[in-house]
Amino acid sequence: MTEEKPENHINLEVCIDSFESAENAIAGGADRLEVCSSLQLGGLTPSVGFVSVLRYKYPDTPLYCMIRQRPGNFVYTEDEMSANMEDVEWLKKAGATGFVFGALTTVGTLDREACDTIITTARPLPVTFHRAIDVAYDWKSCLEEAIEIGFKAVLTSGQEPSALDGVHIIREMQELYKDKIDILAGCGVNSSNVANLVEWTKCHWYHASASVLKKNVPMNKVSMGKQDNQPTRVTTVEEVRMLKETLAPV
Repeated sequence: MTEEKPENHINLEVCIDSFESAENAIAGGADRLEVCSSLQLGGLTPSVGFVSVLRYKYPDTPLYCMIRQRPGNFVYTEDEMSANMEDVEWLKKAGATGFVFGALTTVGTLDREACDTIITTARPLPVTFHRAIDVAYDWKSCLEEAIEIGFKAVLTSGQEPSALDGVHIIREMQELYKDKIDILAGCGVNSSNVANLVEWTKCHWYHASASVLKKNVPMNKVSMGKQDNQPTRVTTVEEVRMLKETLAPV
């Protein structure tokens, strides 16, 4: 399995948390999947079973697994980090080809010990620094330290609610660090704005859910949780294809 592409190839990573979304993303031509659970919570660690079945069904698809125990901040306890390490070990065996992780200290700097632990545990697989960069106190020093300890990519919205809002910082990241780390522009990326993002940021990687809301059909009189009857987001083949078609001639 390889992710090698021509130098001018612009790549699309699609984040998914269901088999339906995974199938649609691959059918649409996604270059890589970011595999999560609970995207409505920002993406959490997927189950070993989910990743194992994805690997069996799609043996040639790069699968980068989110390592995030819970929603909320990126400051992890010792127990949470122990669980994160266990998840990396088991997900490697399940067929992950990379990981996505970010950790900060209570003052908003990169948690070097936590990040180094995950990078070491994941070896020889690559690790992307997650959107913790977007809430870091000083993104430049955070990114430089991420590069120094061995992260291979960073997923960012440019410290703004969406990549479109953070385009100036994303472009600066690309200009300063493109030869040292892959910059993935993500959050709010879709087929309507990705051409502008490419023009403005010059990044070679874009990250999107390529999803629409899908209504849930209630099956129980008793709710198992407040999300039971809420619509869920599902990746569509059409949106992934439109993203890829827009990226192809750029």
